Amino acid sequence: MKVIYTAILLFVCSTLYAQTGRTVNGVLKDSTGTTVIGATVKLTSAKDTMQAISSAAGTFSFKNVKVSQFVISVSSIGYQSFNRRYLFNDGTSALELEPIVLKEESKQLATVTVNATRSVVVKEDTLEYRASDYKLQPNAVTEDLIKKLPGVEVDKDGNVTAQGKEVTKVRVNGKDYFGGDVQTATKNLPAELIEKIQVIDDYGDQANLTGIRTGDSEKILNITIRPDRNKGIFANAVVGAGTDDRYQTSVNGNYFNNTRQISLLANLNNVNASLFSGGSGGSGSSRGSSSSGSSSFFGSDRSSRGSSSSRSGFGGSDGITNVGAIGVNYRDQWGKKLTSYGSYSYFSRDNDVLQNVLQESVYRDGNIISNQTNNTNSVSNNHRFNWSLEYQVDTLNYLKVSPYFSYSKSTSDGNSLVSQIGNSQINNLKQNTLTDALTQTPNVGTTVLYNHRFKKPRRNVSLYAGISTSGTEGSQQTDFTGHYTDFGTEAFVKDSVLNQLINTDNSSWSTFSRFSYIEPIGKKSTLEFNWDYNLSKYDNSRETRDLAKAGLRVDSLSNLYNYSFASNNFGLNYRFTEAKYYISLGVSGQPTELTGNSLSTGLSSNRSGFNIVPIARFSYKFSRSKELNISYYGRSNEPNYSQIQPVADRSNPNNPIIGNPNLDAEFTHGLSLRYNTTDFQTGRTLFTYVSANLTNDKIVTNNVQVIKNKTRIQETRYLNADGYSSLFGFYSLSLPFSQKKYVFGFSGSANYSNNLSFSDFVKNEGKNLVLTQRLRMQINPTDNIEFNPSASYSYNQTRNSLETLQTTNRDVSTWALNADTRITFLKTLVLGTDLSKNFNRGYTGSIAANPFILNTYLEKQFFKSKRGTLRLQGYDLLNQSAGVSRSVNGITTTDTRSNRLGRYFMMSFTMRIQKFSGVKPEDMDQGPSYRRDREHGSGRSDRGSGMY
Repeated sequence: MKVIYTAILLFVCSTLYAQTGRTVNGVLKDSTGTTVIGATVKLTSAKDTMQAISSAAGTFSFKNVKVSQFVISVSSIGYQSFNRRYLFNDGTSALELEPIVLKEESKQLATVTVNATRSVVVKEDTLEYRASDYKLQPNAVTEDLIKKLPGVEVDKDGNVTAQGKEVTKVRVNGKDYFGGDVQTATKNLPAELIEKIQVIDDYGDQANLTGIRTGDSEKILNITIRPDRNKGIFANAVVGAGTDDRYQTSVNGNYFNNTRQISLLANLNNVNASLFSGGSGGSGSSRGSSSSGSSSFFGSDRSSRGSSSSRSGFGGSDGITNVGAIGVNYRDQWGKKLTSYGSYSYFSRDNDVLQNVLQESVYRDGNIISNQTNNTNSVSNNHRFNWSLEYQVDTLNYLKVSPYFSYSKSTSDGNSLVSQIGNSQINNLKQNTLTDALTQTPNVGTTVLYNHRFKKPRRNVSLYAGISTSGTEGSQQTDFTGHYTDFGTEAFVKDSVLNQLINTDNSSWSTFSRFSYIEPIGKKSTLEFNWDYNLSKYDNSRETRDLAKAGLRVDSLSNLYNYSFASNNFGLNYRFTEAKYYISLGVSGQPTELTGNSLSTGLSSNRSGFNIVPIARFSYKFSRSKELNISYYGRSNEPNYSQIQPVADRSNPNNPIIGNPNLDAEFTHGLSLRYNTTDFQTGRTLFTYVSANLTNDKIVTNNVQVIKNKTRIQETRYLNADGYSSLFGFYSLSLPFSQKKYVFGFSGSANYSNNLSFSDFVKNEGKNLVLTQRLRMQINPTDNIEFNPSASYSYNQTRNSLETLQTTNRDVSTWALNADTRITFLKTLVLGTDLSKNFNRGYTGSIAANPFILNTYLEKQFFKSKRGTLRLQGYDLLNQSAGVSRSVNGITTTDTRSNRLGRYFMMSFTMRIQKFSGVKPEDMDQGPSYRRDREHGSGRSDRGSGMY
């Protein structure tokens, strides 16, 4: 028995040892003793094949190694390959290998100084992703790659958000691609061309040269092209036809020859697919004021009403749209010193929208409910031109000139039927309104940036200036018919008829300039003196004619009004830089002046203000993978024309708009915090962002009720008020497993705002809370199976302080379930599905919708490298697509349901052609920012080649 027990004990011990094995630990260093990050380490033996990535400390670890003899192999860009056999005695204790020293690969030394070897690089205001770390299907485009990046999301409409903030511009090798249009790049550039994608908090061209970053940033993407894909041609053509006369045709051709790049795009379809994102066509370089000044040349009415909104849908624009577009993009190096790049695009849209609107307004004497049906057709034609010339005069002087031009012409006609149920004080109303409008908007301008570096290191002077002019010329004819009945008896009360023609001719002229001088103080500090000037002038003409009286001019509804807004900013910034952190502190004084003059009434106004703006920015790098950034900024915004004009706009007789010429400019204080961390060994990433805003003299609406002959008229007026604030928080956590075959992504946001409005001059605080949470999974067990399910929840709560408005308090929530699947079988056949289901709560009556959207396709691939594709696709098979939204504006809650493109089937054929034959030359233009990095060590080379 003892022999048997001993044999059993030995068997159990050997089994346990075979199951548990031992841990093998090691560290990688280079010849200087610096740890090597992101290297691929493999352990190979007769029983084991394991792989790991070296951490930020250069360490690696293998668990449950079942043998004592194995080979360690190490590979990393810029270093020679390492292979060594190890032999140890049997046992279970952990093994600590001697430090492995990697020798540098001289042939790739230049590459190492530019390219990171880590999966995600976290560096101050830039996140950098290596495209090779993400598994993609053949013929994937940039958008497919972006969807896999941690912290970056693409919605059903193709809009890109990074860390909860919308991406507004795309560059290729550091230069604007089609004027920076986001979807033009993401939907057309093949993913296999891409070496890296950088997500950048951009503060403008001047900040990238000087290193002084203040104010609010915008999110941009920079795409760097693989060296072996930077010389050649690639093209793509699609032709398709479907049921209900649906069609789609597109062509995308590109020629790359190192520094020369030429791209041509064209698209014609009636399936709501846009080639260009749209926009006004500005150059994107007009960030003249980084810390203050007007937020817009045209004074857009952003958030002035203190409203909140939520939306539920599955992508695609509202209505049915015919689209035609064509564009060309060009870039080249003209000699050793001059770089030229720019684009021209034309796009047209013909859109038909049918909307059902349910609106509830709360008054002291009872609620008023109206049902509205809108049928609108709009046609727009847009031209957009952007160009930039960069001249590197010598090693110390740099000049950039960027002219731009855009022109849009649009026509619209619509019919609106309204049925309004009154109360004891208000009559019922049935209203029919016909509108016919024509609008033309030209916009032209240019920006100039000059930078001079002195021979003394870090001493720098720069000037950034721009000028633009724009205009809006239009005419609108309105035919209004109102039929009033008594609320109780429904007896006829009266009819009201209005037939007006309104001609507008508005023009604006704007200029800005920003001067910066930087003086070094010691080895680690600099002092910046800056001056920032912004001036905007507006000339506005509005002429109203009564067509029922032979086109007689109505002086009381016509207006000639001119106004201007000017701001100066004198600032002083101190910056101290250490190896792990830098801090920037400053202060600026900002006088502002808002003047207005009505030529029609003789009224004039002059409003002056002065703001002291502290400036602060702090960045701390805990390690190569963890970083914290904190910043504060301030800016002023002037009122727009509709808010400031002294003459009433009565194109809608029941809702006239009356401006306030005594409005002050509002001033916003902004504070933001960003923390990013990534684990190079596991690939786990965490991105967090928090921002807070407080606005003084917020421009808000004042809804004034006027009752005359049992007819209610709601006047919209404007006031300044203090107390507006907002708080936003966002996080994104990515957890990859099994070499990124399985990725779990968690993201969420919280957005709280204390909106302000007035009802009959009584202040109301509308507290709005929006919470979102999302789980997104990427499941790719094999090259032939791709499954991406996701689930999200959003909650929208509104609470009003005024007792009379508390009945409009609303809670709206949406559960959204999505899943897209792609399965490849028999090598060249692909079956795909895209499922979307929403569960909406809180919407009212017929507006409520819980659509289930099902899209599917079957695809056959042809030719070498699967360059040809024949696809049969079915869209919205259950025919349930609809757009649902809610907005809360003071006393009124509005629920809207819009039509979307419904069920159809389409057969399409796609052909792709690619031929590459070259590598990126060592002397390729890297832009002034990159050269500054190499010469002065400013640490900005993480932005890739040719950024600025």
